[in-house]
Amino acid sequence: MFIKTNTVNFLKKHIKKLLITTLIILLIMFIIFNYYSNLCITFIIIIISVMILYFLKKNDIIRILIQSYKELKQVSWPSYKDTISITIIITIVTVIISLIIWGLDTLLINIISFITKLKV
Repeated sequence: MFIKTNTVNFLKKHIKKLLITTLIILLIMFIIFNYYSNLCITFIIIIISVMILYFLKKNDIIRILIQSYKELKQVSWPSYKDTISITIIITIVTVIISLIIWGLDTLLINIISFITKLKV
């Protein structure tokens, strides 16, 4: 019984250091070994989530959820007609800008190829 309480007390006392050390080791592994990058990212996300949940008190999490819900109720959502008109405007502007960039890209490619052919 003494060993178990000692271990639990040790973990409670040093949980912050253990989590940060594990996170640093996983970040180093992610940087060095690209083969295990997906696994490292998964573990990094898990450890960061555990750290956030551990360092926030239970009341804080509940308070954050309640405040988020209240904020969502205050949001003024656009009507269906506004949403459609804004979507059409954004689509048209995106197409126009894409055509402008495509035209400039084609022009620059032709100019650069013309200049490089003259130098040879």
